[in-house]
Amino acid sequence: MVLKEHFQQRPIEATFSSFRSMVPLRTPSGPQQVESELEAELLEQLAFAPGTYDLLTQPIIEYATNGRARRYTPDIIVQLHASGDDAPSRYVIEVKRQADLIANAAQYAPKFEAGRVAAENVGAAFRIMSEDRIRTPYLANARLLRRHLDADPELAAFDHIRRELGAHGVTVAEAIALLRSLGMDEPDIRAGIEQAVAWRMLLCDLSRPFDDATVVCARAPGDLPRPVDDPIMMSLWDADSA
Repeated sequence: MVLKEHFQQRPIEATFSSFRSMVPLRTPSGPQQVESELEAELLEQLAFAPGTYDLLTQPIIEYATNGRARRYTPDIIVQLHASGDDAPSRYVIEVKRQADLIANAAQYAPKFEAGRVAAENVGAAFRIMSEDRIRTPYLANARLLRRHLDADPELAAFDHIRRELGAHGVTVAEAIALLRSLGMDEPDIRAGIEQAVAWRMLLCDLSRPFDDATVVCARAPGDLPRPVDDPIMMSLWDADSA
């Protein structure tokens, strides 16, 4: 489902005190405007997650309660690829700072209740994401590695890495040292490892900072990683809905 074909969007107007930015996305609905840094940071991570199919900001959701037509506009709606897991295939997300949630809990309660009803109306799960779930090592990893998704993976380079490393886990530094001993240039090795991680051909724990101490291992042929195991998807699954 291409989200922009099914939802109108609330325009984000520029004001003297507001934040407005365009986030470039390769998802079907294209680049999206945001009105907070937290929203932009969450979009970056969702766009990097292998389970994400499409993203849309400020979607207008029309629904009815007690016979009355209503509208609800969350910050983000995300459509996921079908996975066969029990996890939701769509999320409606409000992005708020933790201090704001605490200070204005009573004010937000009816709004979030409306969000849950609206989300249910479009077959989505409602979630609230704050900086404790957004500003994690996964954000830095997404920013470092996401650029490698702009080009098709270098399968020949990955096959060379997999052949030399096998399925055993080694650190990035060990992998670089091994491949340098075989005559490869370090910049090419590092770029190849990063690209293989970005495409989930090399697997590692992306909930921790990705650096030379990160342990990577080759994904077995035909053993596709489950999108729900990606750190940002796990965080969405566990996030508050109230």
